Amino acid sequence: MAALIMAALPVLVGQDLDRKITLRIQNETLEHALKEISRKGDIRFSYSPRKIPLKEKVNLNVTEKSVGAILDELLEPLGVSWFESEYHVVLKMKKSGDSGKPQATVNRKYTLSGYVRDQTNGEVLIGANVYDKITYQGTTSNAYGFFSLTLPAGNYTITFSLIGYTSFDQEIKLEKDFTTDLSLKETSIEMKAVEILSDKEIQGIEPAAAGEVRFSTSTLKRMAGFAGNIDVLKSLQAVPGINAFGDGSSFFYVRGGNNDQNLMLIDEAPIFNPAHLFGFFSALAPDAIKDVKAYKGDFPASYGGRLSSVIDIRARDGNLNRFGFSGNLGIFTSDLTVEGPLAKEKSSFILSARKSNLNWLSNSELTGKSFTIDFYDLNAKLNIRLNKKNRLFLTGFTGNDDFSRLTNASIHTFGISWDNTTGTIRWNHLFNNKLFSNTTAVFSEYNYYLYISREEDDYWKSSIRNNTLKTDFTWYPNLSNTLKAGIDLSNYHSNPGNVHFSDDETQKSAPLIPEYNSLGLSVYFSNDQIIREKLSLKYGLRLSSWRNLGPATVYFYDAAYEVADTIEVDKGSYFSPYFNLEPRISLAWAPGSGITITAGYCRTAQYLQMLSNSTSPFTSLEVWAPSGPNIKPQQADQFSLGLLTMTGKPGISFTAEAFYKLFRNQIDYKDHANMLYNPLIEGELRFGSAKSYGIELLARKSQGKLTGWVGYSYSRILKTIEGINQNLEFPAVYDHPHSLFANFMLSAGKRWELAASWFYMTGSAFTSPTGFIQYNGYTVPVYGKKNNDRLPDYHRLDMSVTFRLNRPENRFRHNLILSVYNLYGRKNPFALSFNKIMNDNGDFVVPSDLSGSTEIIPTSISVAGFIPSLNYTFKF
Repeated sequence: MAALIMAALPVLVGQDLDRKITLRIQNETLEHALKEISRKGDIRFSYSPRKIPLKEKVNLNVTEKSVGAILDELLEPLGVSWFESEYHVVLKMKKSGDSGKPQATVNRKYTLSGYVRDQTNGEVLIGANVYDKITYQGTTSNAYGFFSLTLPAGNYTITFSLIGYTSFDQEIKLEKDFTTDLSLKETSIEMKAVEILSDKEIQGIEPAAAGEVRFSTSTLKRMAGFAGNIDVLKSLQAVPGINAFGDGSSFFYVRGGNNDQNLMLIDEAPIFNPAHLFGFFSALAPDAIKDVKAYKGDFPASYGGRLSSVIDIRARDGNLNRFGFSGNLGIFTSDLTVEGPLAKEKSSFILSARKSNLNWLSNSELTGKSFTIDFYDLNAKLNIRLNKKNRLFLTGFTGNDDFSRLTNASIHTFGISWDNTTGTIRWNHLFNNKLFSNTTAVFSEYNYYLYISREEDDYWKSSIRNNTLKTDFTWYPNLSNTLKAGIDLSNYHSNPGNVHFSDDETQKSAPLIPEYNSLGLSVYFSNDQIIREKLSLKYGLRLSSWRNLGPATVYFYDAAYEVADTIEVDKGSYFSPYFNLEPRISLAWAPGSGITITAGYCRTAQYLQMLSNSTSPFTSLEVWAPSGPNIKPQQADQFSLGLLTMTGKPGISFTAEAFYKLFRNQIDYKDHANMLYNPLIEGELRFGSAKSYGIELLARKSQGKLTGWVGYSYSRILKTIEGINQNLEFPAVYDHPHSLFANFMLSAGKRWELAASWFYMTGSAFTSPTGFIQYNGYTVPVYGKKNNDRLPDYHRLDMSVTFRLNRPENRFRHNLILSVYNLYGRKNPFALSFNKIMNDNGDFVVPSDLSGSTEIIPTSISVAGFIPSLNYTFKF
């Protein structure tokens, strides 16, 4: 792989203006002459057709003359000057008093750098385009709004643009390094374009990158979310290659990867369970989100630790200019966001809180039982400009879910609960106009509780805690290269599940499951390189290492998965070290006519895995375990090939991408595995390989009153696990061969917004009985191959209607939102049961006596039907 990367990295050289060519041009246009020089001299010209006299007739008769001399002879009489800029020859009309191309400064280069911000609230803008309007050479602002652009000395019209904002042109005379902080004005609601955009689809500057998807804020706000809420998870599932499990689950699967192979970050802190209410709501308050970027293919080398995807969410920084508030009042949830400056234009804060309103679902009067469904989350952030070169961000997040049921039995209250807590401190430092650094300290903790009795405070608990310290550097040496390097050190503590009893004597007799302590260290280097005008390359290398720390009790298993040996590891010692080299490379070529071709290869390694043999949102017990003597690190190699075409009609595009992915050291479970409170849980695991492949298609329309996209994907994920299914290949439970979806948004007048989303996917694979036999008077199911059957296909339609109550010019904005989840009430089952019979009343019941000859009736369980909601949102 190293040889492949080296072969793909030619040395950066300029165009050969000393090359000698022969030309015979008689009474042809200047445009024709330039095309001939470009063809014979391998020269790329950049100019404004409106300013250069392309239709002027010219004559040339030269033999073995240098390209530079030919340009002087051809252009001087026409009043056109030229100079070389990276991989272009730039043509400009001479100004009055201009003697020609600037000989003294033609080789001098200077750097334009600064930050791009929102004009209204002062927040930095991520992914803003900064480019020369003539040559289209440019860059984009990074995750902190910083950009750096090095150009030859001269006069430029620099364009700043971003979807959802009005473009701005700035005239700059670049005679020395120049710093600017520029603010863009958000476009009106009626003019906002809706984009699902690849990160580098920027007005001719760079081709699209493989496997990257970014949601603009305007897109998220206009999509039909659940119960009137912006939903990051469900929005991502409207992208080819990202599939949901279904209703009532936060699980999602990317290009054949399992749910735990996705890394979700909020301001660089990992979130281990990103959902409320079993996946119906995202764990992040809508008004706290600024930007969402998903990597489903080619990971940048700065990301690691998961095999299949990275979801990088950036929280809003808070308004630097004025105080404001926003909120939502709804049937299911209510939230409130307050933000404003602590010191105007120097520091700001944002505080966003959300609380569920679900207690009206309790039904104790009818059944004698009651249950509570409750959740909340709180996001807070401080943004402090220490000086021109230093900036500090402090981010905090906490969220909690609780599901409890009260009965008249001896154990009165039982239930489940989980909570996430994260904290991030980030320090941005600008060494100079070409070197940027960010240092981050991260804390993240996730706890999962299964309550035996709330009154007695008896429960089973699993948890995982992470502390990370990392530093990243970005260097912009020239227009053609952006180099990044970094190091991160992470500590993990995992409790695989222990029982807590309030009674001391009972607690003493309870077995203690050994906990895990691990240390990870990673370093990386990458470069985003423009090889030629229409050819770019991204390449990088990540070196990751992992080791487990004592004190620990380590079990070793024989071929039959019986304990063969046990060792005790002392505190301060380490064991089971692992190292992985993770190369990444991607290529993008834009041959012209709105076409971009991409190709990529990515290797990833994963040292943490969630052990759970259930996909049900109500029975999934989450245990996080590290790689060690019995669990080798998971690895994946992904190859991708893509095509992006921009049609002749503005705002309409088509994307196709194919992938092939190989997985190693994949995990499955033996039949009837005991995953709860088991000190020998690693002996319940089985290991093998997997492969996935597919093609993803996306057509979108991003301009006009009606906007949206339609997508389709065909993909397979097949596993081969030793000791499972007679060692034969079988489809994974999350294998959904066909997925189809459509999202449309309509601006109907000045006050009405309509949105609709339709989803379809092949039903999940599961193992069903191939028949039943009578054994000793009992009806017993007989099973064949693993995952030999499928649930019914999943599909649903969501819709929302938004009515704006205010006039466009008002600072106080408020809306009414009527939304419907699953408009036509489709009952999408997530499980089938083969343990019920029909009684004399026609009801399906579990028989108290399974003896005798009884007819077993398959029954299904579904979570969500038709769910309407009415919300009132406001912002000032």
